[in-house]
Amino acid sequence: MVDWLFEESALVLTGIFITFISSFLYTINAQGFVHRGKYRKKEEALIIFLGATILLGLVTPLIHEGSKFIIASVHLLTITGFIIIATNFVLHYSIPRWRQTSFKSLLIYLLGAFLLVLGFLFDYYY
Repeated sequence: MVDWLFEESALVLTGIFITFISSFLYTINAQGFVHRGKYRKKEEALIIFLGATILLGLVTPLIHEGSKFIIASVHLLTITGFIIIATNFVLHYSIPRWRQTSFKSLLIYLLGAFLLVLGFLFDYYY
């Protein structure tokens, strides 16, 4: 049971990392396909999307091994705090009208930082 939970947690963390990486490679919105800050034509979008899919497919096994290592050596609260901070950042990066410094965003960053530090403290003292 513990092995199964460990493996499933590693798969979830791998999926999160792949999603984060892909969000920096391209963005798809109602107006079109954006890569490196520019809207791309359909042909370019197809090539970029295909290339990103192949690249991410090739690096997924490496990221999965890294995820296993992280889960085995880092406290769950620290991982959760990091994921909250990174998710908030990626969402705000992807949606230009959302401000990183809005009150709600800062609260989310604060919650993530609190969990991150709390996890380190648990590792240090227990």
